[in-house]
Amino acid sequence: MLNIIKADMYRIIRGKGLYITLAIILVVNILVMGSLHAFHSGALDATMGIGITIGSDLEGQEAFDAAMAEIQAISFDGIHAAEILTQGMENFLWFLLPVVVIVASAIFTHGTVKNDIAFGISRPKLYMSKLALSIGISVIFLLFYMMTGMLVATVLGGFGTAAAGYWANLVQVLGAQLLMIIAMVCIGIFFVFTTKRTAAVNGAFIAFILAPAIIISILTFADPWFERLFDFDMTTNIMRLANLRYLETREIATALGLGSFYILATTIGGIALFKRAEIK
Repeated sequence: MLNIIKADMYRIIRGKGLYITLAIILVVNILVMGSLHAFHSGALDATMGIGITIGSDLEGQEAFDAAMAEIQAISFDGIHAAEILTQGMENFLWFLLPVVVIVASAIFTHGTVKNDIAFGISRPKLYMSKLALSIGISVIFLLFYMMTGMLVATVLGGFGTAAAGYWANLVQVLGAQLLMIIAMVCIGIFFVFTTKRTAAVNGAFIAFILAPAIIISILTFADPWFERLFDFDMTTNIMRLANLRYLETREIATALGLGSFYILATTIGGIALFKRAEIK
């Protein structure tokens, strides 16, 4: 399995997909942190205030002013950017799609999966090698996402100081979110090996991120009972885990249990289906 991973790493490092994705992460962090810094410093206050004031009542303007005051009261610096980044971790999920496509879809796109199997590589070993490498690259992407975001914020607002317990809470949050990220990678690899088509993987992964929350929201409008279904939505739980210290034990257990379920179910199910699949 290590030889498969080494060969894939050689192919990926020589390609452009890895570096393009990293560049996009950097650009997104620059845009997000730049916007937050502008809000915090009040640079956008006048412009946005004009837009709200025209055609709006006094109550609306007061609400806007209160929201702006709350944003500007939040410390904006390199240290606190880490907390901001965990709050927006659902956005990081989009960068997992190119990971599974770059690592795993190529064997089906170029038809090399037949050669791998012909050379005596077992299907479970092939599946697990792609999964292990995808998880490894996703962890690297996560570290890059956090470090570049904090670096940009440091350049704009200074490094800052952390209150007691800040780093311990951050490590716990990232650990919990990492489990969910690994689960999303497992889901992505499952889609790759069951659909065997990049377009289908893209559609299925995007739908998995967006569709459940949209459907539950629509159902909740009809009956508030359906709101409890958010407990079983991966994207919602990743967002919730950013506020780990405020969650009840039941909520944490539900989120982590959901992530663990998807890791086991998609890995076992994916291998089982791939073992029986016809390779053309």
